[in-house]
Amino acid sequence: MNAFRFTEYIMELRQARQFVALAEALNFHRAAEALGMSQPPLSISMRKLEQELGVALFVRQSRGVTLTEAGHAALPHARRVLGNVEAMRDAIRATTDGMGGRLSVGFVGSAIYALLPKVVPLFRSQRPAVDLRLREATTLEILNGLESGDLDIGVLRTPVLDAGDVALEPLMREEMILLIPRNHSLHGQDRLRLEDLRDEPFIGYDRARLPNYCHLSLSACDSAGFQPRIAEEAAHLHTLIALVESGIGIALAPSVARIPGASRVGYARITVRGAPIVIGLALATRRDDTRPSRDAFVSALRGAAAELAEGETVLTGEMLR
Repeated sequence: MNAFRFTEYIMELRQARQFVALAEALNFHRAAEALGMSQPPLSISMRKLEQELGVALFVRQSRGVTLTEAGHAALPHARRVLGNVEAMRDAIRATTDGMGGRLSVGFVGSAIYALLPKVVPLFRSQRPAVDLRLREATTLEILNGLESGDLDIGVLRTPVLDAGDVALEPLMREEMILLIPRNHSLHGQDRLRLEDLRDEPFIGYDRARLPNYCHLSLSACDSAGFQPRIAEEAAHLHTLIALVESGIGIALAPSVARIPGASRVGYARITVRGAPIVIGLALATRRDDTRPSRDAFVSALRGAAAELAEGETVLTGEMLR
């Protein structure tokens, strides 16, 4: 019967425990005591199990029982069933108390350079058994992932045109800066006005994948009194830096862009009508999710963001002086 197809039968857990107890005690009386039950119900239950399987598991004797060949074959499977159930209970308990389970976090690429390096090690030290899944994505992709349930937490850029049912909490704010090719006539200038750049080619943002970046940049140029001439579009920060490095055009980018492109392009503070262009980094979550592991990661994010803000690690004014 190929181990008597033991695992193909949907046994009651009660029967599995009783079978293992009897197989180990080899005595109905001792097995019943270990199970906290009387002997007759145990005997009836084992007879029923054997009938369901269509094979004898025990040889009944006057002073006890012995396992048949089928019983010996079935025993490790029954123990495995009970072990899997216990493992399932442990996993459920770990998920419930926040010490285990899976947590999927989506983040925009610019969060890699300052925020996540502080958050991830702290969270892993506190919740080493949690299966933390990190996924780089655009703000729009993160919002869609949260709404579909593919993501549990998002770190995205604001302003957001439409967050839907996703809850947003501001984490950080930073100025947009201007990225300049190293051979450009503007290279080396510390401060520029967007109003003076109307004739320059710009590297823009992918309208479909980065609508918030695109809207912010176009709105800033509109406030400066012109529509930018878009030479190319980018969907990722490293692509934006590479296009500027190639001399195709200048670009507006969050000040954290200075970290991955420190020696590749030039930077300048940029204002429009005398004010900086500000962009935010925000925490995005589903409103009804309150799992302990999720709450622990959120707490770590808030702490790291507060630390960065206090130390002015990413503030444009400090980075460009």
